[in-house]
Amino acid sequence: MDNKVMEQLLDKYFEGETSLKEEHRLRSYFQRDDVPESMKAYQPLFQHFAREQRHELGSDFDQKLLRQLKAGRPEAKVRRLAARNWAIRIAAAVVIGLGVWWAYLSGGALQPPQQAGVDWSKYEVQSASEAFRLTSTALLKASSELNHGTTTAAREMDKLKKVGKFFK
Repeated sequence: MDNKVMEQLLDKYFEGETSLKEEHRLRSYFQRDDVPESMKAYQPLFQHFAREQRHELGSDFDQKLLRQLKAGRPEAKVRRLAARNWAIRIAAAVVIGLGVWWAYLSGGALQPPQQAGVDWSKYEVQSASEAFRLTSTALLKASSELNHGTTTAAREMDKLKKVGKFFK
């Protein structure tokens, strides 16, 4: 029964809903040696918290801290990069302007060459039997491609089933 309560407290702890009293109860529970195997993974976490609470600051900590604050650190040099930033911006604007100017001047060279028209009349079907033959050929090709696709898919699914056995 105590383990069930501790599991519920542990769930509340990881959801961030425990009180200080419940957290203390968890820490004291995980300090014991007879923690069940299902909860052993959480034991080092709570033992770490207990070890860290035992650490104390030395008696001269306050003096050391005050000395460091009084001594202070030299302030870092602040360099102004405004001029450099402006120079980079101006250079970028000049490069873009030159690119636009070059594209405008050489606009004729960028035109694609004119292509000759295709005479589609030689590809047109002349008779019903030729249309039937071409349609049958196209449908047979489509059918064979679809059949090839289904056999390939079935073969790959068999491979996946073999691989899936290792992950169960």
